[in-house]
Amino acid sequence: MEVIQSMASEFVLTMALGIVALLAAYATYGIKKVTEKVKLQTQLIEENEKRTLLLNALEDVSELTEKVVGSIEQTTARSLRELVSSGKADRTQLEALAKKAASEITTSLQPDVQRVIEENFGSFEKYLSACIESKVLELKTIK
Repeated sequence: MEVIQSMASEFVLTMALGIVALLAAYATYGIKKVTEKVKLQTQLIEENEKRTLLLNALEDVSELTEKVVGSIEQTTARSLRELVSSGKADRTQLEALAKKAASEITTSLQPDVQRVIEENFGSFEKYLSACIESKVLELKTIK
């Protein structure tokens, strides 16, 4: 009888240890899944923040480019373009206006705006130059 009780005790102990090990494995698996889910959600939040920063930066550059190029076009560029086409002025003066616009826009922007655009597009200067060219073309076709 004692042998049967001893074997039954060992069996119950072995089963209990097996169940504890199984529960520990399930807990570890659950913790791993929760950790992966939290990492994914954190990454999505970071991506959404980056996207929002980029869209805000692009909007700031676009709005500022529109105002600066419009102002230069209104005050100087149109008459200078006519002088260049008639041969009374040099084309480099028009190019200098583009540099002036780029300088005004760059100094008006927050440094973070330039950093965000560089992180996403590589070169802020190239992006700004394309924006200026696009705005000039748009203004020329409207008039």
